[in-house]
Amino acid sequence: MKNHQYKSKITWTGNTGESTKNYRSYKRNYTISVDGKTDILGSSDPAFLGNPEIHNPEDLLLASVSSCHLLWYLHFCSVNKILVLEYEDFAEGTMIEMKTEVENSMKLL
Repeated sequence: MKNHQYKSKITWTGNTGESTKNYRSYKRNYTISVDGKTDILGSSDPAFLGNPEIHNPEDLLLASVSSCHLLWYLHFCSVNKILVLEYEDFAEGTMIEMKTEVENSMKLL
Protein backbone atom coordinates (compact mmCIF):
# COMPACT_ATOMS: atom_id res chain seq x y z
CA MET A 1 0.00 0.00 0.00
CA LYS A 2 1.22 3.52 -0.80
CA ASN A 3 0.57 6.60 1.26
CA HIS A 4 0.10 9.90 -0.55
CA GLN A 5 0.51 13.00 1.58
CA TYR A 6 -0.99 16.39 0.75
CA LYS A 7 -0.54 19.72 2.48
CA SER A 8 -2.14 23.09 1.96
CA LYS A 9 -2.27 26.39 3.76
CA ILE A 10 -5.37 28.56 4.08
CA THR A 11 -4.81 32.26 4.80
CA TRP A 12 -7.77 34.45 5.65
CA THR A 13 -7.46 37.78 3.80
CA GLY A 14 -10.79 39.33 4.76
CA ASN A 15 -9.97 41.46 7.81
CA THR A 16 -11.40 44.87 6.97
CA GLY A 17 -9.91 46.41 10.11
CA GLU A 18 -12.80 45.46 12.36
CA SER A 19 -11.84 41.79 12.70
CA THR A 20 -14.85 39.55 13.38
CA LYS A 21 -16.67 42.19 15.41
CA ASN A 22 -19.97 40.99 13.93
CA TYR A 23 -21.24 38.85 11.06
CA ARG A 24 -21.02 41.66 8.49
CA SER A 25 -17.76 43.27 9.65
CA TYR A 26 -15.41 40.95 7.74
CA LYS A 27 -14.94 39.56 4.26
CA ARG A 28 -14.93 35.84 3.63
CA ASN A 29 -11.92 35.95 1.29
CA TYR A 30 -9.00 33.58 1.70
CA THR A 31 -6.07 32.16 -0.24
CA ILE A 32 -5.32 28.47 -0.68
CA SER A 33 -1.58 27.85 -1.01
CA VAL A 34 0.23 24.64 -1.91
CA ASP A 35 4.02 24.70 -2.23
CA GLY A 36 5.12 24.92 -5.87
CA LYS A 37 1.61 25.58 -7.23
CA THR A 38 -0.46 28.60 -8.18
CA ASP A 39 -2.51 30.03 -5.32
CA ILE A 40 -6.29 29.76 -5.45
CA LEU A 41 -8.38 32.68 -4.24
CA GLY A 42 -11.50 31.70 -2.35
CA SER A 43 -14.51 33.16 -0.62
CA SER A 44 -17.78 31.88 0.76
CA ASP A 45 -20.91 31.47 -1.31
CA PRO A 46 -22.65 34.83 -1.92
CA ALA A 47 -25.54 33.56 0.23
CA PHE A 48 -23.09 33.81 3.14
CA LEU A 49 -21.74 37.24 2.15
CA GLY A 50 -18.95 35.89 -0.05
CA ASN A 51 -17.53 37.29 -3.26
CA PRO A 52 -19.50 35.86 -6.22
CA GLU A 53 -16.47 36.27 -8.54
CA ILE A 54 -14.25 33.91 -6.53
CA HIS A 55 -14.52 30.14 -6.07
CA ASN A 56 -16.23 29.02 -2.89
CA PRO A 57 -15.74 25.73 -1.01
CA GLU A 58 -18.85 24.27 -2.63
CA ASP A 59 -17.46 25.01 -6.12
CA LEU A 60 -14.17 23.41 -5.18
CA LEU A 61 -15.79 20.33 -3.63
CA LEU A 62 -17.88 19.73 -6.74
CA ALA A 63 -14.88 20.30 -9.03
CA SER A 64 -12.78 17.94 -6.90
CA VAL A 65 -15.28 15.10 -7.18
CA SER A 66 -15.76 15.75 -10.90
CA SER A 67 -12.03 15.86 -11.64
CA CYS A 68 -11.40 12.66 -9.63
CA HIS A 69 -14.07 10.95 -11.71
CA LEU A 70 -12.48 12.25 -14.93
CA LEU A 71 -9.02 11.02 -13.98
CA TRP A 72 -10.31 7.61 -12.88
CA TYR A 73 -12.30 7.27 -16.12
CA LEU A 74 -9.28 8.17 -18.30
CA HIS A 75 -7.15 5.64 -16.40
CA PHE A 76 -9.84 2.96 -16.76
CA CYS A 77 -10.09 3.60 -20.51
CA SER A 78 -6.32 3.62 -21.04
CA VAL A 79 -5.75 0.25 -19.34
CA ASN A 80 -8.68 -1.26 -21.25
CA LYS A 81 -7.59 0.06 -24.67
CA ILE A 82 -10.60 2.39 -24.95
CA LEU A 83 -9.76 5.58 -26.84
CA VAL A 84 -11.16 8.81 -25.40
CA LEU A 85 -11.09 11.78 -27.75
CA GLU A 86 -12.94 14.32 -25.61
CA TYR A 87 -14.50 14.55 -22.18
CA GLU A 88 -16.74 17.12 -20.53
CA ASP A 89 -18.55 16.80 -17.24
CA PHE A 90 -21.29 19.21 -16.26
CA ALA A 91 -21.46 18.50 -12.53
CA GLU A 92 -24.16 19.95 -10.30
CA GLY A 93 -24.63 20.00 -6.57
CA THR A 94 -27.23 21.21 -4.11
CA MET A 95 -26.63 22.41 -0.58
CA ILE A 96 -29.63 22.50 1.71
CA GLU A 97 -29.27 25.05 4.46
CA MET A 98 -30.94 24.07 7.70
CA LYS A 99 -31.34 26.06 10.90
CA THR A 100 -29.78 24.54 13.99
CA GLU A 101 -30.21 25.15 17.69
CA VAL A 102 -26.71 26.65 17.79
CA GLU A 103 -27.63 29.24 15.12
CA ASN A 104 -30.84 30.09 16.94
CA SER A 105 -29.03 30.54 20.26
CA MET A 106 -26.34 32.66 18.58
CA LYS A 107 -28.99 35.06 17.29
CA LEU A 108 -30.07 35.70 20.86
CA LEU A 109 -26.59 36.78 21.97
